[in-house]
Amino acid sequence: MHHVKASSVIDAPIEHIWTIVRDFGAIADWLPGTRGCQVEGDADRIGAIRRLDMGDAGIIHEQLLGLSDAEHRVDFAITESALPISGYQATIQLLPVSDGNRTFISWSARFEAAPEHAAEMTARMPRDIYQPAFDTLKQRFATRN
Repeated sequence: MHHVKASSVIDAPIEHIWTIVRDFGAIADWLPGTRGCQVEGDADRIGAIRRLDMGDAGIIHEQLLGLSDAEHRVDFAITESALPISGYQATIQLLPVSDGNRTFISWSARFEAAPEHAAEMTARMPRDIYQPAFDTLKQRFATRN
């Protein structure tokens, strides 16, 4: 099992960031490279499936496993993709930063990968997926301040 994680601080209150991150069907608004997102079922319900069009990376299906407004936490799993991984489960969580009324965001995941793909996927996810998503959120809220 491989574990990856990225984190950042966004200069906006947690309530503003949470409104966007909690919407399981709105990830295309802040995940670079996403060409579209369609949700099957109610995006607020555990079990909802989202279909992400990732362009050259293909179509990825993800299932909502958990959604907590109290903990500002979203848990989901990849159920189908062309990525050379399996058993992918992730958590995106927000925490308030009282100094400056900012938000700490983390995205962590675990997955299985064949030895020939493990190092690439372990490096690629935080660097090429998670951090660019955080940067997009930062830019979005920088224009509001």
